[in-house]
Order: sequence, then C-alpha cells, then structure tokens
Amino acid sequence: MARTRSEQAVWRREQLLDAALRVFADKGVDGATVKDVAQAAEVTPGLLYRYFDSKEALVETLLSERGFLPRLRELRTQDHGTRSAREVLAELLEAFDRLLADNAELMAVFFSSAQARVPLATLVSEGQRIIGDFLLERVEIGELRPHDTVTAARTLFATVAVNRRMGTPVDIAALVGLLFPEEG
Repeated sequence: MARTRSEQAVWRREQLLDAALRVFADKGVDGATVKDVAQAAEVTPGLLYRYFDSKEALVETLLSERGFLPRLRELRTQDHGTRSAREVLAELLEAFDRLLADNAELMAVFFSSAQARVPLATLVSEGQRIIGDFLLERVEIGELRPHDTVTAARTLFATVAVNRRMGTPVDIAALVGLLFPEEG
C-alpha cells in the first residue's frame, strides 16, 4: 500500500520513537547514543536528526507523547458529572499507576532521564498541575477542605511514581483519603 510523503514521515517518526524507547530502556539515556537509536531503527543518524534536534529532544518527545501526560489530560477533561472528588481523584491516580505499571520501558527511560540532565521538570510539573487544578476546583466548590493543593498534588504524584518505581503497591484509597476529613 503506497503512502503519501506525510504518512511516510509520520510512520518514520513513530518508528524512531519505538527504537528510542527500546534503546533508552535497555542502555539508559546516558548510556545510549543517537547512533544506537538510529541503528536500532535501521536508519542513519542524519535521518534521525531530521526528526529530532538532539538526543535530549528525542527523550523529551518520547516522554511527553507516550508518557502519562496525554492520558492524565484526557482523564482530567472528561465530564465527571456528579461523581465525588474522592472517586475522580482515585480514578486519576489509579490510571496514573496503571500507566506506569503497563509501561515499564517508559518508566525506565523516565527515571534514567532524571539522571541524564534531560529537563523533566516541565513534564512532572504539568502532571502535578493537572492534579492540583482538580483539587483546587473541588476546594472552591466546597467539596474539599481548604488546603495547599500544590503540595498535595506533588505528594500524590510522587507517592504513586516512587512506589511504582520501587515495586511497592500503593493503597490509592488510603492515599486519597488523606485529603478528606474523617467521615462519620
């Protein structure tokens, strides 16, 4: 089946990201080179540079497009109707935890990138902002007690990520319960 140039470019870009994921997960971001990624994708390094300016740009693209942010944004923008903050927050955190569990290679790249001077602060802070904005909205309508939503979001986000990285199960219901006053 013939492809247009545009379709070919999209296909090639995805192929490069697939190869980068495998190589970075295997060798770590610091241990891998552009040449390694190009070799895994069966292209020349020059062709790889036509799609990505640097190894760091390749890592950032991989994590921002295939990481947790697209799914977290999607979950956040869904209409949650009359569902409680507790339910929605638990769903967000469970989805984040599942995404990390189901994408072990991506998780390895993420943590390897943190050591490799790739600027991940933007990705992490956007994830924290998405959760923090949700919490703030629910504080403003009176469903949650007033609290520091930025710190709460950082804590929730980090707790799930670190526990997943360590292979330690996290009790999402108990974690979410920290934000709610005792009922009864």
